[in-house]
Amino acid sequence: MRYKFVCEYNGLAFCGWQEQLKNGVICEKTVQSELEKAFSIALRQKISIVGAGRTDSGVHARGQVAHFDLELENINCRILENSVNALSDGNVCIRNLQPCPSDFHARYSAKERYYRYTLCTEPIVLGRECVWECGCKLNAGTMAKEAQSFLGQHDFKAFSVPRNDGKSTICTITEFRLEKLCWHIRGNRFLHKQVRAMVGLLFDVGRGRYELGTVDKIFSGEFKGERTWAPPQGLVLEAVEYPNYATRSPAR
Repeated sequence: MRYKFVCEYNGLAFCGWQEQLKNGVICEKTVQSELEKAFSIALRQKISIVGAGRTDSGVHARGQVAHFDLELENINCRILENSVNALSDGNVCIRNLQPCPSDFHARYSAKERYYRYTLCTEPIVLGRECVWECGCKLNAGTMAKEAQSFLGQHDFKAFSVPRNDGKSTICTITEFRLEKLCWHIRGNRFLHKQVRAMVGLLFDVGRGRYELGTVDKIFSGEFKGERTWAPPQGLVLEAVEYPNYATRSPAR
């Protein structure tokens, strides 16, 4: 039997979703490993969890989706959900645990991912862990205009970490909207650090380092200058949407 759930986590407490190298050393404290440990204890058997997206170290989530397989049927999902939350690190929790079709796949069945990236131009205390305190004035109108160049289908290899695995680097962005220095970004898929690369470039445009049209120059290979990579803490995976199933942020 296959089950799916939504999870929320503070990315600053983990080395990303999946096990990875950090400063040349394997970092075992990941969201995936923490949840697998909690599920395995609660169910008294080894559980392997598959997530919709492999968020990087420091990146948060409110609507990450994951699934796992279990031979047992008719389990009490509410009791299991409460047990996992009690056993997990206080920086991660799950909700909406429920059975799902056997062909559902948290990653490959996803239709769209929705991220938010928040910037702050002045020092703050409350909510600091979820924003980028960029420390300078930005031209919001110029950034919003430049962001429109990301819309549609493009090859985003220049806005990601090189993967060299032969897989496609083409993605389709359906929304890239700025609202009070918060970027709302939707797309069918995202490459490694793609959102942070895009936001970093828009930051450079907004502070006057580069002019309008820089995105198109990067796509065409005409631009070779240095660029800013936005830090991870301002990025939140808000939702993952599926053809017959959608996860959305809880009311705040």
